[in-house]
Amino acid sequence: MMLHLEPTDVAPVPASLMLAALNAVVRSGKAGIFFEGAEAADRQLVEDAFWADYEGNTSLGGMALIRLWALVDVLQARRLQNQLLQRGFRFIEAAAIATGDLRLNLEWGFMPQRLFWAIATIEKDHAEKLPKPVRIEPLELAQLPAAA
Repeated sequence: MMLHLEPTDVAPVPASLMLAALNAVVRSGKAGIFFEGAEAADRQLVEDAFWADYEGNTSLGGMALIRLWALVDVLQARRLQNQLLQRGFRFIEAAAIATGDLRLNLEWGFMPQRLFWAIATIEKDHAEKLPKPVRIEPLELAQLPAAA
């Protein structure tokens, strides 16, 4: 088996680092970039907010920002934009987590369909970890003590 190394691929980063980059977007007040795309001034504000609080490895931080900007770009695809509008910021959080491990090529960016599948997997895993809702039957409601 021959291992192929693509020099234009960006190394993966931990999900926590992608969430830190997402947090920088929120702190800078530029969450609209996920809907409208990012201008140079928007990118500068977000990067300043990120580096103000980041104390880790500089190269990892830089890779997280590269992945963040690729995420902003791929979210402009029609199918992902529709999902973003339907699901809101929970979709962005799942997308940020997914992009930490997803293959990123500097020339081509993320593949929208692979990102869509990765987001679906993360949302499914998250839903399985949530506690199951408890359904109370009408007879059980009648037996509950009345509030004073």
